[in-house]
Amino acid sequence: MSFFESYQQTAFFFFDPCRSPGPTCPAEVYVINYLSTRNYTMFVKVENIDTKVVVRLEGSLDGCEYAPMLSEEITANGNYVYNSYGFPMKKVRCNFFSETGGNKAIITFKIAAN
Repeated sequence: MSFFESYQQTAFFFFDPCRSPGPTCPAEVYVINYLSTRNYTMFVKVENIDTKVVVRLEGSLDGCEYAPMLSEEITANGNYVYNSYGFPMKKVRCNFFSETGGNKAIITFKIAAN
């Protein structure tokens, strides 16, 4: 029996749509004897964009302070997928960081962590 058989290998997190800039609630991606992740996929759905939005995937080692693991500028409505590899974190969150050209964008985030 392998030591790692008790760990769940992939977790998925879904967030309510964001209608103004700001972070989502954090997702706990490290749980002792259950989940230990270092690779993340951020799915972003953009609706009603005016000019551009900036979205980020942010990570935290202590659950208090967050820093960007990736930051992307989006200029059109649609679905986008971004990956971040090799960053073991305790918690991650998505951030609708900024919006240019109006204030009507709706951003929906999903995260896969393994």
